[in-house]
Amino acid sequence: MARRLSGTAQSGDTGSLSGAPEQVTAVLADIGGTNARFALVEEGNTSEVLHLNVADHESAYDALNTALDQFGAPQPPPTAVLAFAGPVDASHAFMTNTGWETRTDELRQRFGFSHVELMNDYAALALGLSQFTDDDRHQIGPKSENATGNLAVIGPGSGLGVAALLPNVTNHLALVGEGGHTTVPAASDLEAALIAVLRKRLGHVSAERLLSGPGLVNIYQALAQLDGTAAEAYRPAEVTRRGLEGSDDLCRRALERFCAFLGSFSGNMALCYGARGGVYLGGGILPRFPEFLAASEFRERFEAKGRLRSYLSGIPTWLITRPDATFAGLAVAARRFG
Repeated sequence: MARRLSGTAQSGDTGSLSGAPEQVTAVLADIGGTNARFALVEEGNTSEVLHLNVADHESAYDALNTALDQFGAPQPPPTAVLAFAGPVDASHAFMTNTGWETRTDELRQRFGFSHVELMNDYAALALGLSQFTDDDRHQIGPKSENATGNLAVIGPGSGLGVAALLPNVTNHLALVGEGGHTTVPAASDLEAALIAVLRKRLGHVSAERLLSGPGLVNIYQALAQLDGTAAEAYRPAEVTRRGLEGSDDLCRRALERFCAFLGSFSGNMALCYGARGGVYLGGGILPRFPEFLAASEFRERFEAKGRLRSYLSGIPTWLITRPDATFAGLAVAARRFG
Protein backbone atom coordinates (compact mmCIF):
# COMPACT_ATOMS: atom_id res chain seq x y z
CA MET A 1 0.00 0.00 0.00
CA ALA A 2 1.14 3.56 -0.64
CA ARG A 3 2.39 5.46 2.35
CA ARG A 4 0.58 8.73 2.93
CA LEU A 5 2.65 11.87 3.36
CA SER A 6 2.70 13.20 6.89
CA GLY A 7 1.16 16.54 5.98
CA THR A 8 0.47 19.02 3.20
CA ALA A 9 3.75 20.66 2.30
CA GLN A 10 3.99 24.34 1.56
CA SER A 11 6.36 26.34 -0.60
CA GLY A 12 9.56 27.01 1.27
CA ASP A 13 9.80 23.58 2.93
CA THR A 14 13.29 22.15 2.71
CA GLY A 15 14.40 18.60 2.15
CA SER A 16 12.32 15.64 1.13
CA LEU A 17 8.88 15.02 2.59
CA SER A 18 8.83 12.41 5.34
CA GLY A 19 6.95 9.25 4.48
CA ALA A 20 7.29 9.70 0.70
CA PRO A 21 6.94 6.40 -1.15
CA GLU A 22 10.08 4.88 -2.63
CA GLN A 23 8.29 3.92 -5.84
CA VAL A 24 5.41 5.71 -7.48
CA THR A 25 3.40 5.10 -10.63
CA ALA A 26 2.45 8.69 -11.49
CA VAL A 27 2.98 12.32 -10.63
CA LEU A 28 -0.05 14.61 -10.79
CA ALA A 29 -0.09 18.40 -11.05
CA ASP A 30 -2.64 21.20 -10.97
CA ILE A 31 -0.88 24.36 -12.10
CA GLY A 32 -2.60 27.72 -11.86
CA GLY A 33 -1.55 31.33 -12.09
CA THR A 34 -0.62 31.56 -8.39
CA ASN A 35 -0.17 28.03 -7.06
CA ALA A 36 1.29 24.83 -8.47
CA ARG A 37 0.06 21.71 -6.68
CA PHE A 38 1.56 18.23 -6.95
CA ALA A 39 0.82 14.72 -5.70
CA LEU A 40 2.16 11.21 -6.24
CA VAL A 41 0.24 8.01 -6.96
CA GLU A 42 1.24 4.51 -5.88
CA GLU A 43 -1.00 1.44 -6.26
CA GLY A 44 -4.08 3.60 -6.73
CA ASN A 45 -3.50 5.78 -3.66
CA THR A 46 -2.85 9.52 -3.96
CA SER A 47 -0.49 11.29 -1.56
CA GLU A 48 -1.32 14.52 0.19
CA VAL A 49 -0.82 17.56 -1.99
CA LEU A 50 2.34 19.64 -2.13
CA HIS A 51 1.73 23.37 -2.69
CA LEU A 52 4.36 25.53 -4.40
CA ASN A 53 4.29 29.21 -5.34
CA VAL A 54 4.34 29.73 -9.08
CA ALA A 55 6.25 32.99 -8.64
CA ASP A 56 9.17 31.05 -7.14
CA HIS A 57 9.73 29.04 -10.31
CA GLU A 58 10.71 29.85 -13.88
CA SER A 59 8.68 27.14 -15.58
CA ALA A 60 6.47 24.12 -15.04
CA TYR A 61 9.58 21.98 -15.55
CA ASP A 62 11.33 23.80 -12.71
CA ALA A 63 8.31 23.47 -10.40
CA LEU A 64 7.96 19.76 -11.22
CA ASN A 65 11.62 19.17 -10.48
CA THR A 66 11.24 20.94 -7.12
CA ALA A 67 8.17 18.87 -6.31
CA LEU A 68 9.88 15.56 -7.05
CA ASP A 69 12.84 16.61 -4.91
CA GLN A 70 10.59 17.54 -1.99
CA PHE A 71 8.63 14.31 -2.30
CA GLY A 72 11.90 12.44 -2.06
CA ALA A 73 11.13 10.31 -5.11
CA PRO A 74 14.38 8.52 -6.06
CA GLN A 75 13.45 8.77 -9.72
CA PRO A 76 10.58 10.22 -11.79
CA PRO A 77 7.60 7.87 -12.13
CA PRO A 78 6.61 6.49 -15.53
CA THR A 79 3.48 8.64 -15.85
CA ALA A 80 2.81 12.37 -15.55
CA VAL A 81 -0.67 13.91 -15.71
CA LEU A 82 -0.51 17.70 -15.57
CA ALA A 83 -3.44 20.14 -15.55
CA PHE A 84 -3.04 23.81 -16.47
CA ALA A 85 -5.25 26.86 -16.12
CA GLY A 86 -5.21 27.77 -19.79
CA PRO A 87 -5.48 26.43 -23.34
CA VAL A 88 -4.19 22.88 -23.68
CA ASP A 89 -3.89 20.48 -26.59
CA ALA A 90 -2.45 16.98 -26.79
CA SER A 91 1.16 18.11 -26.90
CA HIS A 92 1.30 21.66 -25.60
CA ALA A 93 0.04 23.90 -22.77
CA PHE A 94 0.40 27.67 -22.56
CA MET A 95 -0.45 29.81 -19.55
CA THR A 96 -1.25 33.40 -20.44
CA ASN A 97 -0.79 34.80 -16.92
CA THR A 98 2.70 33.36 -16.40
CA GLY A 99 3.96 32.84 -19.94
CA TRP A 100 4.79 29.24 -19.05
CA GLU A 101 4.90 26.97 -22.07
CA THR A 102 4.98 23.22 -21.46
CA ARG A 103 5.41 20.48 -24.07
CA THR A 104 5.01 16.72 -23.79
CA ASP A 105 8.21 15.99 -25.73
CA GLU A 106 10.22 18.24 -23.43
CA LEU A 107 8.73 16.55 -20.34
CA ARG A 108 9.69 13.13 -21.70
CA GLN A 109 13.18 14.29 -22.53
CA ARG A 110 13.86 15.99 -19.18
CA PHE A 111 12.23 13.46 -16.85
CA GLY A 112 12.10 10.22 -18.80
CA PHE A 113 8.32 9.82 -18.53
CA SER A 114 6.81 6.99 -20.60
CA HIS A 115 3.32 8.53 -20.55
CA VAL A 116 2.43 12.21 -20.41
CA GLU A 117 -1.03 13.74 -20.50
CA LEU A 118 -1.68 17.48 -20.47
CA MET A 119 -5.16 18.64 -19.49
CA ASN A 120 -7.08 21.82 -18.94
CA ASP A 121 -7.66 22.18 -15.19
CA TYR A 122 -11.45 22.16 -15.59
CA ALA A 123 -11.35 19.08 -17.79
CA ALA A 124 -9.50 17.39 -14.91
CA LEU A 125 -11.98 18.71 -12.36
CA ALA A 126 -14.92 17.46 -14.44
CA LEU A 127 -13.32 14.04 -14.83
CA GLY A 128 -13.34 13.57 -11.06
CA LEU A 129 -16.95 14.64 -10.40
CA SER A 130 -18.27 11.10 -10.39
CA GLN A 131 -15.87 10.30 -7.52
CA PHE A 132 -17.38 12.89 -5.18
CA THR A 133 -19.47 11.94 -2.16
CA ASP A 134 -21.68 14.03 0.12
CA ASP A 135 -18.57 14.79 2.19
CA ASP A 136 -17.06 16.57 -0.83
CA ARG A 137 -19.99 18.89 -1.59
CA HIS A 138 -22.54 21.22 -0.04
CA GLN A 139 -26.10 21.19 -1.35
CA ILE A 140 -27.38 24.48 -2.79
CA GLY A 141 -31.13 24.34 -3.33
CA PRO A 142 -33.46 21.35 -3.22
CA LYS A 143 -32.28 17.75 -3.25
CA SER A 144 -32.95 15.53 -6.22
CA GLU A 145 -32.21 11.98 -5.16
CA ASN A 146 -32.75 10.34 -8.54
CA ALA A 147 -30.88 12.78 -10.78
CA THR A 148 -28.71 10.98 -13.33
CA GLY A 149 -26.95 11.92 -16.54
CA ASN A 150 -24.38 14.48 -17.61
CA LEU A 151 -22.68 16.69 -15.03
CA ALA A 152 -21.42 20.26 -15.37
CA VAL A 153 -18.91 22.23 -13.32
CA ILE A 154 -18.59 26.02 -13.18
CA GLY A 155 -15.86 27.78 -11.25
CA PRO A 156 -15.47 31.52 -10.64
CA GLY A 157 -11.91 32.32 -9.60
CA SER A 158 -9.27 34.47 -11.26
CA GLY A 159 -11.24 33.57 -14.40
CA LEU A 160 -14.35 31.48 -15.08
CA GLY A 161 -13.86 27.79 -15.76
CA VAL A 162 -16.59 25.67 -17.37
CA ALA A 163 -16.62 21.97 -18.23
CA ALA A 164 -18.88 18.92 -18.34
CA LEU A 165 -18.66 15.20 -17.68
CA LEU A 166 -20.44 12.72 -19.92
CA PRO A 167 -20.70 9.48 -17.92
CA ASN A 168 -20.03 6.27 -19.76
CA VAL A 169 -19.98 2.67 -18.58
CA THR A 170 -16.40 2.13 -19.72
CA ASN A 171 -14.78 5.56 -19.97
CA HIS A 172 -16.12 8.91 -18.78
CA LEU A 173 -15.60 11.81 -21.18
CA ALA A 174 -14.78 15.35 -20.04
CA LEU A 175 -15.77 18.23 -22.29
CA VAL A 176 -14.10 21.59 -21.88
CA GLY A 177 -14.43 24.78 -23.90
CA GLU A 178 -14.42 28.52 -23.35
CA GLY A 179 -17.91 28.90 -21.91
CA GLY A 180 -16.71 31.63 -19.58
CA HIS A 181 -16.28 33.92 -22.59
CA THR A 182 -19.86 33.64 -23.81
CA THR A 183 -21.83 36.89 -23.80
CA VAL A 184 -23.45 37.51 -20.42
CA PRO A 185 -27.26 37.88 -20.39
CA ALA A 186 -29.37 40.36 -18.40
CA ALA A 187 -32.48 39.21 -16.54
CA SER A 188 -33.64 42.61 -15.25
CA ASP A 189 -33.50 46.31 -16.08
CA LEU A 190 -30.83 46.78 -13.41
CA GLU A 191 -28.64 44.10 -14.93
CA ALA A 192 -29.14 45.52 -18.41
CA ALA A 193 -28.00 48.93 -17.13
CA LEU A 194 -25.05 47.37 -15.32
CA ILE A 195 -23.93 45.50 -18.44
CA ALA A 196 -24.35 48.68 -20.51
CA VAL A 197 -21.94 50.49 -18.17
CA LEU A 198 -19.37 47.73 -18.56
CA ARG A 199 -19.88 47.51 -22.32
CA LYS A 200 -18.76 51.13 -22.70
CA ARG A 201 -15.54 50.29 -20.89
CA LEU A 202 -14.86 46.75 -22.08
CA GLY A 203 -16.67 46.32 -25.39
CA HIS A 204 -17.75 42.69 -25.21
CA VAL A 205 -19.06 41.76 -21.75
CA SER A 206 -18.48 38.05 -21.23
CA ALA A 207 -19.64 36.00 -18.27
CA GLU A 208 -16.07 36.02 -16.96
CA ARG A 209 -16.17 39.83 -16.81
CA LEU A 210 -18.75 39.42 -14.02
CA LEU A 211 -18.25 35.92 -12.61
CA SER A 212 -14.66 36.02 -11.38
CA GLY A 213 -12.63 37.91 -8.79
CA PRO A 214 -12.07 40.85 -11.16
CA GLY A 215 -15.71 40.44 -12.23
CA LEU A 216 -16.96 41.02 -8.70
CA VAL A 217 -15.02 44.30 -8.69
CA ASN A 218 -16.52 45.17 -12.09
CA ILE A 219 -20.02 44.68 -10.68
CA TYR A 220 -19.19 46.82 -7.65
CA GLN A 221 -17.77 49.63 -9.77
CA ALA A 222 -20.68 49.57 -12.24
CA LEU A 223 -23.22 49.71 -9.42
CA ALA A 224 -21.36 52.69 -7.95
CA GLN A 225 -21.48 54.48 -11.30
CA LEU A 226 -25.22 53.81 -11.62
CA ASP A 227 -25.71 55.19 -8.10
CA GLY A 228 -23.62 58.26 -8.90
CA THR A 229 -21.17 57.48 -6.09
CA ALA A 230 -17.40 57.03 -6.05
CA ALA A 231 -16.17 53.46 -5.96
CA GLU A 232 -13.35 52.60 -3.59
CA ALA A 233 -10.25 50.84 -4.93
CA TYR A 234 -11.26 47.52 -3.38
CA ARG A 235 -9.81 44.18 -4.33
CA PRO A 236 -12.19 41.20 -4.73
CA ALA A 237 -11.54 39.89 -1.21
CA GLU A 238 -12.39 43.29 0.25
CA VAL A 239 -15.67 43.52 -1.67
CA THR A 240 -16.52 40.03 -0.44
CA ARG A 241 -15.61 40.73 3.19
CA ARG A 242 -17.49 44.01 3.39
CA GLY A 243 -20.48 42.52 1.60
CA LEU A 244 -20.68 39.56 3.95
CA GLU A 245 -20.31 41.58 7.15
CA GLY A 246 -22.79 44.19 5.91
CA SER A 247 -20.45 47.13 6.54
CA ASP A 248 -20.82 48.42 2.97
CA ASP A 249 -24.22 48.31 1.29
CA LEU A 250 -22.73 48.67 -2.20
CA CYS A 251 -20.43 45.68 -1.64
CA ARG A 252 -23.35 43.62 -0.38
CA ARG A 253 -25.41 44.51 -3.44
CA ALA A 254 -22.46 43.58 -5.67
CA LEU A 255 -22.23 40.18 -3.97
CA GLU A 256 -25.98 39.67 -4.39
CA ARG A 257 -25.78 40.50 -8.11
CA PHE A 258 -22.80 38.18 -8.46
CA CYS A 259 -24.84 35.27 -7.09
CA ALA A 260 -27.82 36.14 -9.29
CA PHE A 261 -25.72 36.31 -12.45
CA LEU A 262 -24.11 33.01 -11.45
CA GLY A 263 -27.53 31.40 -11.15
CA SER A 264 -28.55 32.46 -14.64
CA PHE A 265 -25.24 31.41 -16.16
CA SER A 266 -25.24 28.04 -14.37
CA GLY A 267 -28.77 27.35 -15.62
CA ASN A 268 -27.64 28.20 -19.15
CA MET A 269 -24.75 25.75 -18.91
CA ALA A 270 -27.04 23.05 -17.50
CA LEU A 271 -29.25 23.46 -20.56
CA CYS A 272 -26.32 23.52 -22.99
CA TYR A 273 -24.70 20.37 -21.57
CA GLY A 274 -27.95 18.58 -20.73
CA ALA A 275 -26.54 18.31 -17.19
CA ARG A 276 -29.49 16.51 -15.64
CA GLY A 277 -27.17 14.68 -13.25
CA GLY A 278 -26.26 17.93 -11.52
CA VAL A 279 -24.21 21.12 -11.63
CA TYR A 280 -21.14 21.59 -9.42
CA LEU A 281 -19.78 24.98 -8.38
CA GLY A 282 -16.02 25.23 -7.94
CA GLY A 283 -13.36 27.92 -8.03
CA GLY A 284 -11.76 29.85 -5.21
CA ILE A 285 -14.47 32.43 -4.50
CA LEU A 286 -17.67 30.61 -3.57
CA PRO A 287 -16.31 28.46 -0.68
CA ARG A 288 -15.90 31.71 1.27
CA PHE A 289 -19.66 32.27 1.54
CA PRO A 290 -21.73 29.06 1.15
CA GLU A 291 -24.54 30.30 3.41
CA PHE A 292 -24.80 33.62 1.57
CA LEU A 293 -24.89 31.77 -1.75
CA ALA A 294 -27.61 29.41 -0.54
CA ALA A 295 -29.75 32.33 0.68
CA SER A 296 -29.22 34.39 -2.49
CA GLU A 297 -31.14 34.46 -5.77
CA PHE A 298 -28.79 31.82 -7.20
CA ARG A 299 -31.18 28.89 -7.21
CA GLU A 300 -34.23 30.90 -8.28
CA ARG A 301 -32.28 32.31 -11.20
CA PHE A 302 -30.90 28.86 -12.01
CA GLU A 303 -34.44 27.60 -12.53
CA ALA A 304 -35.89 30.76 -14.12
CA LYS A 305 -35.93 29.52 -17.72
CA GLY A 306 -39.57 30.05 -18.63
CA ARG A 307 -41.00 26.95 -20.28
CA LEU A 308 -37.95 24.93 -19.17
CA ARG A 309 -38.35 25.68 -15.45
CA SER A 310 -39.47 22.13 -14.71
CA TYR A 311 -36.40 20.80 -16.54
CA LEU A 312 -34.09 22.87 -14.32
CA SER A 313 -36.00 22.31 -11.08
CA GLY A 314 -35.04 18.64 -11.10
CA ILE A 315 -31.30 19.32 -11.46
CA PRO A 316 -29.34 19.43 -8.19
CA THR A 317 -26.67 22.04 -7.58
CA TRP A 318 -23.69 21.60 -5.26
CA LEU A 319 -20.79 23.68 -4.01
CA ILE A 320 -17.55 21.69 -4.08
CA THR A 321 -15.98 21.56 -0.61
CA ARG A 322 -13.32 18.91 -1.28
CA PRO A 323 -9.81 20.39 -0.92
CA ASP A 324 -7.65 20.15 -4.04
CA ALA A 325 -10.63 18.63 -5.86
CA THR A 326 -8.88 18.56 -9.25
CA PHE A 327 -6.72 15.65 -8.07
CA ALA A 328 -9.68 13.29 -8.11
CA GLY A 329 -9.87 13.73 -11.89
CA LEU A 330 -6.11 13.66 -12.36
CA ALA A 331 -6.00 10.30 -10.57
CA VAL A 332 -8.75 8.98 -12.87
CA ALA A 333 -6.69 10.06 -15.89
CA ALA A 334 -3.53 8.45 -14.47
CA ARG A 335 -5.29 5.10 -14.03
CA ARG A 336 -5.81 4.91 -17.77
CA PHE A 337 -2.08 4.27 -18.12
CA GLY A 338 -2.18 1.36 -15.69
